[in-house]
Amino acid sequence: MSNIGVIDIGSNTFNLLVSSVKVKKTIFSKETFVGIRKGTFDNIIQEKAIAKSILVLNKYKKICSNLKCTKIYVIATASLRNALNKNEFIKRCKKKTGLFINIVSGHEEAKLIFDGISNNITDLNNYMIVDIGGASTEFIIVKNKLHVYKKSYPFGSQLLIQKFNPSDPIKKKEIQTIELFFNDKLKDLTKLLKKEKVKNLMGSSGSFNCVFKIQSKKKKKSIYNFVNSDKYQNFTSPKILNSSINERENIPGLLKMRAENIIITIILINFLLNEGIENIYTTEFSLKDGVFFNILNNTTTWQESLL
Repeated sequence: MSNIGVIDIGSNTFNLLVSSVKVKKTIFSKETFVGIRKGTFDNIIQEKAIAKSILVLNKYKKICSNLKCTKIYVIATASLRNALNKNEFIKRCKKKTGLFINIVSGHEEAKLIFDGISNNITDLNNYMIVDIGGASTEFIIVKNKLHVYKKSYPFGSQLLIQKFNPSDPIKKKEIQTIELFFNDKLKDLTKLLKKEKVKNLMGSSGSFNCVFKIQSKKKKKSIYNFVNSDKYQNFTSPKILNSSINERENIPGLLKMRAENIIITIILINFLLNEGIENIYTTEFSLKDGVFFNILNNTTTWQESLL
């Protein structure tokens, strides 16, 4: 086994990671918006979303073949595990792509995110990892390089957009309603944040990286990036929350596929800043990197697809 492919079927995007087992590093990565959560109604993934999923999976399979992968591991998270027609989805994808899909639990998802970040970033301590997806959000509190708290909450950016259906641009009253939702659902988390005196937030991929790119012209990739909190609170946050979706699509650094949902990420960051977080960091490392780490170390067994 030389190269392997990892496909993360997320609620918003499908992420591909191709890594070399020999040198233990990434050689290719790609992100594609599919929008399973957006294409889900009454917990049933609709036909259009299924067709697009199959199309993207076949494209990723071809990339893996061209990069001489011997195996592909496909991992699915919240939107698929919560779908009433998940078995049909898995069966159709297997028939049309030859790829077997592994669905992980919320607990496993949080662990994989922790593994993906903590095994690639070793110089940070006493921080909270946040990964906000389309249908779930994972929080992991890290003290002395060990997780003292990890939990997957059953709400994400697209799910909350569907739940609250905010105006465009979002109104101040609607922001307050979402803040009250976070205050109610995250009581155990915020209590522990204060007890452990955690001041650092590490946002994993997605909209968090857009926040950094909006504020910085830096092009060189780093394992993690610092987001200036003052600039964020005085410029980035109000700019995003006071703009329409169409206006946000033209903000440099903000991907068009994030233009609708990023307001939920901003409201969440602002909520956490009010709860004692002082420093914001972002990283590209995420669940897919955790999957690769577990494969290398034989710590978790998933159904693989051979090429």
